Amino acid sequence: MQRFDSERVHWCMHAQLLTLTAAVLFVSPVSAQEQQPLDRDAIVEKHLQPLIDAVLIPGAVVGLYKDDELSFHTVGTLNYDTDQAPSTNTIYEIGSIGKVFTGVFFADAIRRGEVTKHTKLQELVPEGIEVIKGAEGTEIELWHLTTHSSGWGTIPVNLMPSDPDQPFTGYTEEMLYAAHESMPLNREPGTGFEYSNFGVGTLGTVLARNAGGEYEALVKQRIFKPLGLTSISIELSDAQLARLAPPTNGGLTVKRWGDSNPIAPAGLWSATAPELITFAMENLRETNEDSLEIYESLTNARETMFDTGYGKVAFGWMLAMDGSTYWHNGQTGGYSSYMGINHVFDTAVVVLANGATHATTNAGAKLLQELIGMNPEPMQLEAPDRLDDAYLERILGVYRSEWGFDITFTSAHNLLYARVTNQNAYRVDKVGDDRFGYSAVPAELQFAFDEEGGVASSVTLFQNGAETKCVRVDE
Repeated sequence: MQRFDSERVHWCMHAQLLTLTAAVLFVSPVSAQEQQPLDRDAIVEKHLQPLIDAVLIPGAVVGLYKDDELSFHTVGTLNYDTDQAPSTNTIYEIGSIGKVFTGVFFADAIRRGEVTKHTKLQELVPEGIEVIKGAEGTEIELWHLTTHSSGWGTIPVNLMPSDPDQPFTGYTEEMLYAAHESMPLNREPGTGFEYSNFGVGTLGTVLARNAGGEYEALVKQRIFKPLGLTSISIELSDAQLARLAPPTNGGLTVKRWGDSNPIAPAGLWSATAPELITFAMENLRETNEDSLEIYESLTNARETMFDTGYGKVAFGWMLAMDGSTYWHNGQTGGYSSYMGINHVFDTAVVVLANGATHATTNAGAKLLQELIGMNPEPMQLEAPDRLDDAYLERILGVYRSEWGFDITFTSAHNLLYARVTNQNAYRVDKVGDDRFGYSAVPAELQFAFDEEGGVASSVTLFQNGAETKCVRVDE
């Protein structure tokens, strides 16, 4: 049997943090004569109901805008324990959509003369910090951070969360700057694309430091206030927390991530659908005489600076291969989101859901396609098998490996969840007799029973070609 690499499993099975799905939206031109009147409620149900049926999200709020017509649509419920529907007043974490806010913050700082695209990161860190350079001596510039071309990977090398359900809590600026000196570059800055929460967190943090303020307060003052946006926040008040949709992952209630820390610029904002689609719609406007400066910053933030090979990157925005759709998605531990705009078709879409799944991005992209006259097929997603109570009683519990980690099995709504020591809990669905598979990673679990009808005596984890047996323990 191969030796089990617990560190590798930790990162392979940990939720991808503040993700960007490499979904490429290609919009084909459709003439006004070819377009038929849309039943907006119907298309929202068409593309969101499969996610609800697959227990990926309990519900969602959708904002659709095209040709001066704005509408909002709710599907599903607030959580799995209520019949109450979400509303336009419901707040969601929006994950990496916040990278667009940081990108606009960067473009605005350039307009103000505080920095340039080519300002070296080294110039903005505290005295005594030596930012790592590329193998050829190339220094990281600010535009590298917003386009994910710095050469840094996604997560800071010194991120060691005490609570895997809230991975960035407790991470400090001092830790961020220490990582600038020690986190290796995977390639020369400016030469390749690698999605980096660390890079964008760094960008927002050093821009705020250079401006003499706090990141959240400065973004609110400089970006949101001129646009009339008042409630998009990282730190939530008690009143806002009361409106927050409960975070879920695969049907299991989890913890929210939102917390002010130096990774927050990468995507720890929360918003309602009306406020977020207002931001999206303002990006369709070229100017507003009441506030010309912010529109200059919004426009400049859509300047593309790096080609990934499957789309281009602007100041936080991703530009799809159609050349006209700007978009970003987001995912935290218990939420997922999508925001897309297209100037050619005067269209904007926002989807906010309280379930952590990449499928929300696909649903949002398909809704944008629907608005511009296409007719995409909905996703084909399988609903999980519900397990009966008697069977669950036989397999629930704690199982210990010879390498020192445990796998703990719990249930909710007759679904099974597995949590490896110091990791998140993930739903595992039945794929065979007493065998269960993860949806997020290529790994499976096989239960063994010493006697018919008895409780499971062990479970074997199959991952990366290794088989690791974990024996039931009484705890």
